[in-house]
Amino acid sequence: MRILLSLLLVSFLGLIQTASAGDEFSAFWVQFKAAVKKRDKNALASMTKLPFLYNSKNLQKTQFISKIDEILPAKLANCFAKEKPVADAGSYSAFCGEQIYVFSKVNGKYMFTDIGVND
Repeated sequence: MRILLSLLLVSFLGLIQTASAGDEFSAFWVQFKAAVKKRDKNALASMTKLPFLYNSKNLQKTQFISKIDEILPAKLANCFAKEKPVADAGSYSAFCGEQIYVFSKVNGKYMFTDIGVND
């Protein structure tokens, strides 16, 4: 009986942990989408793992901010408004056009970490 209760408790705690990770990402996603829509470059930089690898260059904050219109174009606001990111091994991916936008935990909080090709 104790073993069964222990297994149920571990399963329940796992569900709580998964739910809280989803809730944590959901809160991040709402803020990130709003910053893209508002074109709040400082907020976007603060939600991005820096240095950010872009076109084979590690961009620091000022460089990232100067490239935001390329990295996160304004038209993404429409896609992100409709997109529901997909969870995958501790990260989330949002698919918009030819790009995949990846969000992972860095030092305990979700951040924009990568762009890949949506093939």
